[in-house]
Amino acid sequence: MNKEVNISSQHIRINVLALMFLGLLLVSASCLGQQQTSFTGYGQLPVKTPDSLIRSMHLTNDIQAKIQAAQPLLSFHATHGAADSVIHYAKELLSHLDQSKLSAADKLPLQSSLYLSLANAYREDGLFDEALRYYLQGLRVSESLNNKSAIDSNKLGIADVYAARHELNKAVAAYKDLLNTAPDEQMMHLVYERLGIIFLEQKDLLQAKQFTEKAQAYFQQQHQRKKELQTKLTLGIIAEFSMQTDEAYSIYNEVKNKAQEQQFFDLYINAGQRLGDLLIARKEYDNASALLSLVYSNALQWNDMKAQLNVLNSLRNVHAAMGDYENAYALMTQYLAISREVINRQNKKEINELEIKYQTARKEKEIATKENELNYQKTVKYSMLIGFLVILLPVIGLLYMYYQKLQTQSKLNTTLEEMNRQKIAALLKDKELELLKASVSGQEKERKRIAGELHDSIGGNLAAIKLQLSHQNGIDRVDTLIRQVDDTYHQVRNLSHDLVPQKFSETGFAELISGYVRQFNIPGNAMITFHAYPNEEIDKIGTSLKVEIYKIIQELITNALKHSKASKVEIQLTQLDGFLKLLFEDNGQGFSLENVRFGLGFQNIRERLKLFNGEFSIDSFPSKGTVIDIEIPLNPECYEA
Repeated sequence: MNKEVNISSQHIRINVLALMFLGLLLVSASCLGQQQTSFTGYGQLPVKTPDSLIRSMHLTNDIQAKIQAAQPLLSFHATHGAADSVIHYAKELLSHLDQSKLSAADKLPLQSSLYLSLANAYREDGLFDEALRYYLQGLRVSESLNNKSAIDSNKLGIADVYAARHELNKAVAAYKDLLNTAPDEQMMHLVYERLGIIFLEQKDLLQAKQFTEKAQAYFQQQHQRKKELQTKLTLGIIAEFSMQTDEAYSIYNEVKNKAQEQQFFDLYINAGQRLGDLLIARKEYDNASALLSLVYSNALQWNDMKAQLNVLNSLRNVHAAMGDYENAYALMTQYLAISREVINRQNKKEINELEIKYQTARKEKEIATKENELNYQKTVKYSMLIGFLVILLPVIGLLYMYYQKLQTQSKLNTTLEEMNRQKIAALLKDKELELLKASVSGQEKERKRIAGELHDSIGGNLAAIKLQLSHQNGIDRVDTLIRQVDDTYHQVRNLSHDLVPQKFSETGFAELISGYVRQFNIPGNAMITFHAYPNEEIDKIGTSLKVEIYKIIQELITNALKHSKASKVEIQLTQLDGFLKLLFEDNGQGFSLENVRFGLGFQNIRERLKLFNGEFSIDSFPSKGTVIDIEIPLNPECYEA
């Protein structure tokens, strides 16, 4: 209950923060006007639907005429990045079409067009499972109509979804299949554009630039302004990754301004967010904060959840870089809330079934083609086969016997595999017992060593001191006693250092973790960042809790580097409202919480947190990375005595 209240309060804080940014727009604009580049935001919805387009759709009651009249309206909103508006009108038209009295055959061409519009809008909105659902439905309908253009458009959309979900091998295969089967020049250059983005994601900057420049030259020649700006934005990202930051800055600013002039507001938001990230890299935090706040307000007004997620992440980085960890944590909470909302809107079960049906239909089609070929060969060779029947019958008998033997061998192999699995499980249990025994044995040896130290060295010294005190005579004995007491003191000090690692008492805890993290930041590894706030309060927590937190961070970093394939890992350690909060995020491949089996590392983390009544939660989804949230209540006993 307390966690829900905290999250609600953080949501309110974010909304108040957004309003504060909007209130500062005029001041920010006047300040930024003195810079080389000015940034523009919108105080209202960036675009208004022309009344003539809506009127032309509603003036007719005939469903075929209505859908035909709606095409300019859908195209208008798609061009200006208003994916939600496309979804609204396309679903409304599909509902009217389903209720109409048209025959099933007459409905198919209209359904094909609306399915494609819906799928493209869902893809632009970041709802990839819903997009895949309508691409697959549209592909099924267009194949039944033998509409080559619609088939290629839906296949392109399916490949785009694979790319967006980071299933890059499937995406590249689908794009290359389109290049082989679709001779249309427009489709070919659309594929070039997509391949450029994929090679950019794979850090193959040379091929990315080659494909993107081919696509840009074609779109420029055909006066396709939005596609031209999209490819230019991709070239800006390539320039940024090539460390040509001045060129990237110029490209982002040009795309942002031209997208604003042409009212391509999705491109305007993307270019503004990239420009904000570049300002962060240049450490121009005030300019970056002002620009990203404007872009976030536009994304809120435009209800663009994908853009909101990107901008929130950039805003969080700005606040973290400026040392404002409280607002950075609040922005992270808002980011997680929007991410969950996007995931919850996806109907995974229905999409998976449709994808399976699509793959099954393709297999059945291939099987049917092969069967036709076999039937043709059987017809040609029928007369020859009759002559061999007598020979084939004994062969068939032998094959049947061989088949029976294979079945028996298969059952035997299955039994052996099961026995091997059981043996492996038994060996693993034995190994765990051996490790446990070794751990207990090690602890027992350590206890005996400490007891020996206390009894033999420290106890012996104290006994000698007591004996000499009872027979004390003269100054010389006092000096001897002082030396023995000093020796005993050093023995106790050395023993205490053996029990608690010296690094946890001599070094600030935040600096200790930062030093550990820095050793992983080498070329080829994931980029790991660590922030702690406030350092002074965190350094005051008890040594036992520091040791457990340090070991938990070690375990999480090890798991991320071994399994997640992440390129970036962010760690935040915050003392806030009586809790110690550890937030661990990576942008790796993620996993499904329903199917994953947690290993020994996660079990150890839970056991460590039980010692301090800590809570442990995981938020992950395939291809969307992993967020691990740990909260530990800071009771008085959690601090240094």
